Amino acid sequence: MLQKRNIPKDIDPKDPLYTAYQVFNETVDMCMDARRYSHELLMQLVRDNEETEFGKKYGFKEIRSVEDYKKRVPFSSYDDYAVAIERMVKGEKNLITAYPVVHYALTSGSVDNPKNIPVSSRTMEAYMKYASNLSSCIYDFAIRERKGRSPKQGKQFLTAVVKTDYTPDGTLRGPISSAIYLQNKAFMHYILPWPVEVMYPEGHSLNQKYLRAFYALKERGITRMVAPFMTALVDSMYYIEINWRSLVGDIEAGKLDDDVDMDEELRERFNAQLAPDPERAAELRAIFEQGFEEPVIPKIWPDCDFIASIGGGGFAAYTKKMKRYSGDIPMYFNCYGASEGPIATIMDFESFENTLIPANGFFEFIPVEEDGSDPTRTLGLDELEVGHEYEIIVTNLTGFYRYRIGDVIEVAGYDGQSPRLLFKYRKNQMISIAGEKTNEAGVAWVVHEFEKETGESITDFSIYADTDDLPGRYVLFLEPERHLPLEEYERYRTICDEKMGIANPSYGSKVKEKLLLSLKLNFLQQETYYLYRDMMVMRGISENQIKPVRVIDTPRKEKFFFGLIDKE
Repeated sequence: MLQKRNIPKDIDPKDPLYTAYQVFNETVDMCMDARRYSHELLMQLVRDNEETEFGKKYGFKEIRSVEDYKKRVPFSSYDDYAVAIERMVKGEKNLITAYPVVHYALTSGSVDNPKNIPVSSRTMEAYMKYASNLSSCIYDFAIRERKGRSPKQGKQFLTAVVKTDYTPDGTLRGPISSAIYLQNKAFMHYILPWPVEVMYPEGHSLNQKYLRAFYALKERGITRMVAPFMTALVDSMYYIEINWRSLVGDIEAGKLDDDVDMDEELRERFNAQLAPDPERAAELRAIFEQGFEEPVIPKIWPDCDFIASIGGGGFAAYTKKMKRYSGDIPMYFNCYGASEGPIATIMDFESFENTLIPANGFFEFIPVEEDGSDPTRTLGLDELEVGHEYEIIVTNLTGFYRYRIGDVIEVAGYDGQSPRLLFKYRKNQMISIAGEKTNEAGVAWVVHEFEKETGESITDFSIYADTDDLPGRYVLFLEPERHLPLEEYERYRTICDEKMGIANPSYGSKVKEKLLLSLKLNFLQQETYYLYRDMMVMRGISENQIKPVRVIDTPRKEKFFFGLIDKE
């Protein structure tokens, strides 16, 4: 059960950490009375937006209860707001929200159509309060419990990249994390081990992966590792693993590699600030020459107190890989949110359960066995059953009303009246050829069982619906950590096909009825997913936004992954 926390006596009331503890305790009170808070928030959102174009269309002035709201306002998707948002980015106001829009979160749809998700000042405040501030308290409390002291202050291995772009009306556009980090730009030189231009390139051409690795290895006093997604930290550590010799040589020489892509003006400026460091180079060389079979992060950065990154759901495989590098360093898996706004926050280290925060919006839930055809048939946050799965419907703080974000969650328990959520899968990351509806969680289980039965380790996986012939079939793509012998292919394929039938009995029955062909298995070359993420970065996609590819559902993905099948 979530409980309030006493503020440690050594924290000054003027310290932002003192406020963070207060926010945590206020959040506990809110969760205990979540239903009332949630209903009051909805009525406030309705009242505040009565005079918007959307509010007039759906008669917000006549809404007096949650039931009224459900009857008057239909479920929605991004397409319902697209025309209004096109007008908003050109400067029109009071269309879907009365709150000032301070940012547009740039994302992409299932077919790579860009979306501009408006972010209001109120949404930004919620991110700062219920993600950033709340996390500060959780960090401090967890380390005090584990180590009997507050977290060490020092440099951070922070993988975020801030790229700035603007809409026609001059509003900032990009990943939501960029807006948050821009607010703190003036202070970042205190915590970054590398020059601020690495995080805020502002049009400069540079190799962030190399520069982060170089400066982080040079800095012995890293106290924490932080990234939006666990993939970025794993990629950084893998880059160090395969390039440590050249990186250590550059640290020893006190000079950036001439072959690394970078604006020459930046290279000259960075080099002018460097000096040879043979002592640190010798220390690192001795560590790396021992190999990577044992965790290396505690050896490289002995002051590292914790790792913070989204690491559950589709990122769980990368969390497992990160532990290979980090060992027993505690991990915090941050919050659960979307471009449309924050939803829930994890309240303790090493947990994947997200406590829903009622202040982040008004939330409704549809049981997965129902299709949502009745828009008044939704459940409130206090009406859910533990162990059951639900589609989550969001009325956010920026003008999206009864919005189907496409996420399915499982209820793991309750904190007061607020449910603890486990992200399961995105509905648009589900494949169905003959009505069998296989989701990401099911495929992940198949891969996990394959690892258990064969003793092999899988770096990552994707699924593809092959409908070129009838009947159709699933194609499972696996990237193994080592090359697997082709003579074992049929055994491996049979294991995956049988496990798929267990994970989704509907799939198994349709294969038996010959409505589907049995599964085809493709092994990918090593580093395929690593290369895919690099390709996305080169295309201008922020690494803050790159998520695992679970469904191969666009021509670009098809060309890439089918082109890297291991045929030997």
